[in-house]
Amino acid sequence: MTLSELQRLIVKEAYAAYFHTPTAKQKQAAKEVMKDCEAPATAVLIAARHLLGPTFLSYEPETLWIELEDPCPANRDKLMAAIALAMTPSFYWDYRVFGATTHALNNELVSPESVPHCTPAQMAWAVFEAELLYALTDGESSSPEFDDCVTAYIATFLSEEGLVIPPPGLNFCAEVLKQRLGGEALKLHDETLKAWDALPKDKLDVSTFKDNALGAQLHKLTDVWTYVTSRAKSLRAGLATL
Repeated sequence: MTLSELQRLIVKEAYAAYFHTPTAKQKQAAKEVMKDCEAPATAVLIAARHLLGPTFLSYEPETLWIELEDPCPANRDKLMAAIALAMTPSFYWDYRVFGATTHALNNELVSPESVPHCTPAQMAWAVFEAELLYALTDGESSSPEFDDCVTAYIATFLSEEGLVIPPPGLNFCAEVLKQRLGGEALKLHDETLKAWDALPKDKLDVSTFKDNALGAQLHKLTDVWTYVTSRAKSLRAGLATL
């Protein structure tokens, strides 16, 4: 299953949870989600709707925290990030918002005064989950395209991590990343792209990669894939309770 296929599956599951009237048992599960600082933002958003009703997106933050009985700080950041995607999706055109949202969606507290440093895995998950959150709250079939400044921001961190091709979910910045390469890195780019496309994603095993430049690239890409699919699995488990 590709990440796009997995994403479409979770959108359907999230819709089913988000737009139905919760039972008493599901409301109790929602309260537990709000206390769980590791809960994915999509589960936090659905939990808030179960507890507050469909108008909660327009609540002031202070009202949210009172009504939700003071959720943990990480879930406050996640909920605000999710609501921001519904109201003004600057995640897609402001690199500072992208960085802050990425931290929030990866269980890290947000520091608004700084430009966050994001790992490839964190960015891949943020882009994956932002698509889910946008679909739930906006109702559009697809999210906005990323602005050039956000694409450059992502490509910069990928380059700093030594990647020559974007990891799964960040393919939209492939050309910008490639422009940063030269010489041997360009050759490695083509080798990595071909090798990664040929790998069966349901049987990835880093122990089989050779101890060379190509093997190192495949290891990095596998780490991102594993992180995103693991968090997606956790999200699906949470959705099943809601």
